[in-house]
Amino acid sequence: MAFQFILPDIGEGVVEAEIQRWFVKPGDEVVEDQPLVEVMTDKATVTIPSPRRGRVTRLFWKEGDVAKVHAPLLEMEVQPAPSAGVAQAERARQQPSPSGRGHPETAGSARGEGARPSGAPRKALATPAVRAAARQMGIDIGAVAGTGPGGRVTREDLTRGSGNGHGAATWAAPAAVVRGAPAPPAEERIPLRGVQRLIAEKMAQSKRTAAHFTYVDQADVTELVRAKEKIAAAAREEGVRVTFLPFIVKAAVAALKKFPQLNASLDEEKHEIVVKRHYDVAIASATDAGLLVPVVRGADTLSLLDLAREIERLAQDAKAGKARPEDQGGSTFTVTSLGALGGLFATPVINYPEVAILGIHSIRPTPVARDGQVVVREVMHLSLSSDHRVVDGHVAAAFTAEVIRLLEEPSLIFMRMV
Repeated sequence: MAFQFILPDIGEGVVEAEIQRWFVKPGDEVVEDQPLVEVMTDKATVTIPSPRRGRVTRLFWKEGDVAKVHAPLLEMEVQPAPSAGVAQAERARQQPSPSGRGHPETAGSARGEGARPSGAPRKALATPAVRAAARQMGIDIGAVAGTGPGGRVTREDLTRGSGNGHGAATWAAPAAVVRGAPAPPAEERIPLRGVQRLIAEKMAQSKRTAAHFTYVDQADVTELVRAKEKIAAAAREEGVRVTFLPFIVKAAVAALKKFPQLNASLDEEKHEIVVKRHYDVAIASATDAGLLVPVVRGADTLSLLDLAREIERLAQDAKAGKARPEDQGGSTFTVTSLGALGGLFATPVINYPEVAILGIHSIRPTPVARDGQVVVREVMHLSLSSDHRVVDGHVAAAFTAEVIRLLEEPSLIFMRMV
């Protein structure tokens, strides 16, 4: 019996999903709960299992296509269910790795291709950006052993070189310098897909919609550095890694309570400013797949250590490609940082539909004047981008000044600890 499997509802407000990767092809025999396809929404990447046992006869979408919810994904000839023992054995044989992405060998067996012969070429798992970097560096990416999720090759894998125990990379000479070799193409076209496409759409929407205004100031965080070092040393004994982010989030939440215009959104149809009474703070995280923005729910209700634990969990899940749908979207304010590459200052793009985003930058020893003397202090710049339709310039400046006041005197942050 022919059966069409439709794209199910995979999250509140999700109306479409991009086909990231098929685990099956026409002609493959599948069992119930065997992973069929990996799709990506604006909230998370999800692996969809088979609801029935049967033989795949048709795929309705190619990798990179965007499918609507309730549209057919594939067609199969349904077969009678086998005994429980047989079904369990088949699922164990065809199941990809727990991450949902699987190693190439595992995915191949799910497609019915069999194991790859020893020494045969393989198609490396890597993002378009990493593939482009490999070509620029003259590296055979197929010879690089990936250490990312599901064996995915990362930029770090490319830069390790050979003889590192992770597989020997072939460092080929660029074609342009090999006598008689054809010249490299003048340009390369890389499909805008996945996370990159979603980021591009959201950033363009934000720039088209919000009237961006950026205010920059600097903070003397010498006392914060000392406080963080003491707390981080004590937290390590409890297995908690404390960075500057929990302090900054706490300071930002305290300032948001004082200036609620920045913890808001704008309902353009009703011409209303919607002030939020909850504090769900997004933390922008750079990953191999692109920029992800997981959310700390109820940041005002968490202690400093609990906040540190949650930020670390979200960052690890994002980098491993295991971000959960409930950790994405619905934030009320965003903090973004480039970490060690923080630079002097920047003009961050507002995370639509929010009305403000706080950029934090490198902490640097800097000569400053104190009591008529020039001394070296630890200084950090902060960049606040806000929607000028909702947030006046003097309010943005006052909010930033409040954040700076709390960071310069970190003992004041503890007044508002839960």
